[in-house]
Amino acid sequence: MDKYIDSRFDRVEKALSTLIDSIAKYHPSTAQANELAAADRELAKGLEELQTHQNNYLRIQQLTAATTTLDNQIRETLRTLASTRKDITTTSTTTFPDGPHYDIKYDELLSYARRISKTTLPPSGVINGIDTPGVTSPAAGDGADTAAPTPAASTPAMNGAQTPGATGGEPTSEIPSQMTVTTQATSLPEHLAGWLNPLTGTMFIPWPAEDKIRAGSLASNQLLMEQGLDIRNYDPAEEQARRQREEEERKAHEEREIREREESLRKMREEQEQLRREREQARAREQQEDLRRGSIAGVGPQAGGAPRPPQEKKQFQFMGDLDDDDE
Repeated sequence: MDKYIDSRFDRVEKALSTLIDSIAKYHPSTAQANELAAADRELAKGLEELQTHQNNYLRIQQLTAATTTLDNQIRETLRTLASTRKDITTTSTTTFPDGPHYDIKYDELLSYARRISKTTLPPSGVINGIDTPGVTSPAAGDGADTAAPTPAASTPAMNGAQTPGATGGEPTSEIPSQMTVTTQATSLPEHLAGWLNPLTGTMFIPWPAEDKIRAGSLASNQLLMEQGLDIRNYDPAEEQARRQREEEERKAHEEREIREREESLRKMREEQEQLRREREQARAREQQEDLRRGSIAGVGPQAGGAPRPPQEKKQFQFMGDLDDDDE
């Protein structure tokens, strides 16, 4: 394609240069001008072919990318199919017995489920003490209240007027507006709904509350599982006995430590008392030895006389002139 376009550019260039030379020599030629026009037309066709070629090249690249993507997708699908087939062939089949192997029959289960209704009422122990607002006993009301639920008596009061034929007992046709009001009254008034269903407007949840669940066996089992204990082999009595044994062993160990501590303190006090007695005995022996040595030393100077009593040691000795100095 490059050579194709270059040849057309060369043709245009040659035709243009030839025409310019002829004009410069003052000898223009019509054939040279026609040649330039033909070369220009060929160049325009070549450029159009180049544009078509570039578009086709881009289209080929897009198709190549799409083909590569589809090839990869096909390979991935084949790998998935191969791995799935391998898994299917290696999966062991389960053979069920021919007879019924369930404790509950499906027809009995479906029959029980069919009898469960959305209007299931709570037990009597739950609804005891519920006050139904808007429901009053017939004895508490007056005569006007007892006559109010009658639809036939209330219809003329709603209209506000009666037809002349109504007083004579003849059948009269109702007004279309009255017929519309009568057909639209598809729900009972509140005071009548309270008589038919005392639980109207009462909240009832058909499962236990969260605090009751947390206080039940399920919460205890969950706590045991979190502690790492086996629920199936767990025996509360055995666990209580084990805790009691551990408590008794702990108390016995503490008492033994207390006795050992008291015994060591007693031995320490006895040793200290023994050391104190030994020191007192040694001090007494030293005093006796000193007295004996002093008595032996005082026999020569005081021979023939009575022994001189030992002088008392005074702690403080005041001089007579100290008082005079103070004055």
